[in-house]
Amino acid sequence: MLHIESLTWMERIVRLGGSSVGQFFDLIRSDSLHLRRNRLGGLYCSERNGQYRVFRETVNTQQLVTNPVVIVVGFRLRWIHANPVFHWVFQRLCILTTPFWSGLRGFHIKLWMVNPDSKEYLGLYEWAGAQNARRYVEALVPILHAVSTPNSVWYDLYPDMSLSAYLGAYPLQAALAQPR
Repeated sequence: MLHIESLTWMERIVRLGGSSVGQFFDLIRSDSLHLRRNRLGGLYCSERNGQYRVFRETVNTQQLVTNPVVIVVGFRLRWIHANPVFHWVFQRLCILTTPFWSGLRGFHIKLWMVNPDSKEYLGLYEWAGAQNARRYVEALVPILHAVSTPNSVWYDLYPDMSLSAYLGAYPLQAALAQPR
């Protein structure tokens, strides 16, 4: 039997993504994966790099969250710079990645965010279990390094913290009027 630790990072990513896709379809069939709208447009005050606006929220309502972990992942895309058209397109097309991570063990919530000024992106997640969270973020980071500007990828893990508690410490501000 092949142990996941002996695989290359690319093999691990392919295996994790493949297992997630199967679970994604189960989540869809059971009506357990949702795009929530109550936080859209809200601003998050980050410890790093300013404010981020929520442009999408994905929730797995089937996942029971024990031992919650918050993951905060930041990056700046390499090729699109500050071009508003490219960012508009990216923010709509990035949903196509959902099958590759939403079915992973432990996924509960993802807030998709962008800094309105710098165009840096932030993923704010709640996962069940530190091992599940670490497995995901360690698979995600090499992918982000490939598509992001040098030295722009970072992440923090907050074990034993729910997303609600985290947002209480770094609150979302009410949505500001913005063109859509």
